[in-house]
This record gives sequence, C-alpha cells and structure tokens, in this order.
Amino acid sequence: MDTSGFEIREWPVLRKPAMVVGLGGWGNALNVAKGTAAYLVRRMGASLFGTLRMDKFFRFDESRPTVNIQDGLMASVQFSRGGLFAVKQPGHERDLVLIVTEEPHLSWEAFAEQLINVARITNASEFISLGSLYDGVLHTDALVSGFAGSAAHLEELAALGIRPVTYQGPSAIHSILHLKACEGGIKASSLWTHCPYYLEGTSHPGLIAATTNVVCRILGLTLDTLDLAQEWERLKKDIQVAIEENPKLQKLIGELRRAKVRGAWANRSVPHRSGDKVIRLKDFQDPS
Repeated sequence: MDTSGFEIREWPVLRKPAMVVGLGGWGNALNVAKGTAAYLVRRMGASLFGTLRMDKFFRFDESRPTVNIQDGLMASVQFSRGGLFAVKQPGHERDLVLIVTEEPHLSWEAFAEQLINVARITNASEFISLGSLYDGVLHTDALVSGFAGSAAHLEELAALGIRPVTYQGPSAIHSILHLKACEGGIKASSLWTHCPYYLEGTSHPGLIAATTNVVCRILGLTLDTLDLAQEWERLKKDIQVAIEENPKLQKLIGELRRAKVRGAWANRSVPHRSGDKVIRLKDFQDPS
C-alpha cells in the first residue's frame, strides 16, 4: 500500500486503533479542529511515528519553510511537516492514531488514499475527522454536528447530541477522507464544531474542550479537560466585558439569542464579519 507521501520512522504495533484527524486551514475556525487533535496528542502522551513529505502535498509559496541564519551561516531550514502520532492504551480495548497537520494544498485524492492506507496498516477500526466552521451561534454554546457512513452510525452520533449535517457547497478535504475511509470498510464520521462568527483569533479553549469531550465519549475515553475549562472561564469574562462596551455587538448577540429561543437557527445565515462586530481572542490571551 502506497504511503510515499509520509516519512514513517517505525510502524507502531497497535490494537484496532481509532484514527482521529485534525487539520488546519479552511475547516479550522478558531483553531478548534487542529487544536483538539494537538491537545489529544499532548494530554495523552502520544508518540510521533511519522511526518508528511511537504513537497508532495503543499505549495511552498502558500506555506513557506522557515530559515535560521546565524552570523552569515545557515543554521537550519524548518518545514512545517505535520505529524502522525500513536497512543498505546494498555487499559483500554483499543489504541489511537492521531494526525495533526494543515489541510493539503495539492493532491487531495492521493493524500486521502495514502492516509487511509496508514489507517489500514495500523489496523484502524474507526476514522474520525475534525472540522470547525463559523456560524450564527453564541459564544456560550457548544454545538457539534456531523455526518457518518451509515444510518446506524448516525443514530449513534445523535444519541451523543451530535446533529446531522445538511450542506451543499464547496468542500474541505474531510469529505474525500470520509469517502476513502468508507470505501476501505472503516467506520467513519466527520465532526464539525460551530464557532460564533463574532469571535476570531488563535484558538477557542472552550470549544476545544467541548470537541475533545465529544471525541472521548464516542471512543469511550476518559480525559480531564479542566485546564481548558479554566482558561475558557477567564476568557469568557473578558469577552463579556468587550460585549458590554460595544452596543453593536450587544444588538447582534441579542438577535442571536432571540433566534435561538424561537428555534429559528435551522435556516440562519452568517453575515459578513465586520471589524466593529468582531472580538479578537488573541487580544485577551496570554502570548506565552
């Protein structure tokens, strides 16, 4: 099976792992999708077993390598390579494979086929891709929707509070990954976290915590996300202050609350974000 787009250090020996993929780029509003996968890697002590060959899937004029030159001498060139990580769980019935990288610019079908080949080689029994999108939701909500490969699987997700996706339009790579996983006979789903369009910034700890908890419920895992919850509580207070100081934001959020009460969210549209109606999370977050 072709995995030439990945540099594998050593194939891990795993027990029917679930593969969870978090990608940056178009489907990564507020860094929730990629941030959730990275959080799982960090908190679960995952081991790196492979990286991406950037020349296969990325345009360097879009995502340039970084260079370090010291006193006229080349010290290093660093490619943002992304990673394939393994988690062995002796006390659990199955292990994990975690993928953290950017959405590829090139060769989506080849990337998807090779990533599913990685899933096959590691004997993955389930495939979950993570996405996040801007939507007309409140910053106090944690709405996750999704799609699955079968009606029975969709019912399993619905039992966990995950709403079914209805969508027609431009696609992220998740749809292709999902299709290839299903064709490979792997149980597959794609989870999409809805982010308030009046926030922007580096990441949203509250929604990363919510998405992490959804993934853990699906996979039967236990993981304490108290650190993210505490960070979100601090950030939420700053957001409330910003709202109280901005009448336009107050009006916008009031309209969203009324729509929620009326149950009128199903057909809502997301307005174009303008500077006076946006709270930039990075203004309140610790740069360290």
